[in-house]
Amino acid sequence: MARYLRPPNTSLFVRNIADESRPEDLRREFGRYGPIVDVYIPLDFYTRRPRGFAYIQYPLFFSF
Repeated sequence: MARYLRPPNTSLFVRNIADESRPEDLRREFGRYGPIVDVYIPLDFYTRRPRGFAYIQYPLFFSF
C-alpha cells in the first residue's frame, strides 16, 4: 500500500503581499512559471482586508 494516500501539495504560499494586490495581479506575475488553477487571498474576518499572504494553486502534475 502506498505510504501517502493524498496527492502532493500543489499550492505555493506567498507572504508579504500588498493590501492592494488582487488575484489578477498575482495570476499575471506567477503565471510565468506555469498554468495556474486558482489564486486565493484570505481576508480578515472583522476588517475584510487582505491578511498579507496568498495561496497560488498549480495543476496537480505540474513541476517547477
